[in-house]
Amino acid sequence: MIRIARPEDAAAIARVHIRSWQQAYRDLLPDDFLLSLEATLDRRTGFWRDSIEKGAAVLVAEVGAELVGWIAFGPSRDDDAQPGASAEIEALYVLAEHWSTGVGRGLWLAARQQLAEQGFESLTLWVLTQNPRAIRFYRNAGLAPDETSRRSISRGGRTLEEIRYRTAL
Repeated sequence: MIRIARPEDAAAIARVHIRSWQQAYRDLLPDDFLLSLEATLDRRTGFWRDSIEKGAAVLVAEVGAELVGWIAFGPSRDDDAQPGASAEIEALYVLAEHWSTGVGRGLWLAARQQLAEQGFESLTLWVLTQNPRAIRFYRNAGLAPDETSRRSISRGGRTLEEIRYRTAL
């Protein structure tokens, strides 16, 4: 089931955030960095509680009584975005045991529908170039890489490259 996130979901969202990073980025980031994310649970919980209370657009996916994934989205934060026309998927995370089950696609479609209903014309997101699973997912969802939009980020003492993907809504 996919539904709008509530403040009381914050701890579960933070746990999924941490676990999914540990699962998805195992080959990209140092083990000690990924293990250190456990210590950020309280801070992340507070961040998500505050964000949701302030109206952040977050949807969650539940299987049974367990929250197994989430998606955050809204107006694009990119400097070159057209205000009111360009939306962004800020983050999409699903626990590894629920990959390829339709959970991520369900979250994606629900967020896309909400953004289209809000009048956005295009949608972007940033994805690590070293994350082939995510790239496949986004290409299958109809997004295409914007080869002119790349940036470097630093996580866990490593420099990683991201590329922006986009689609019309």
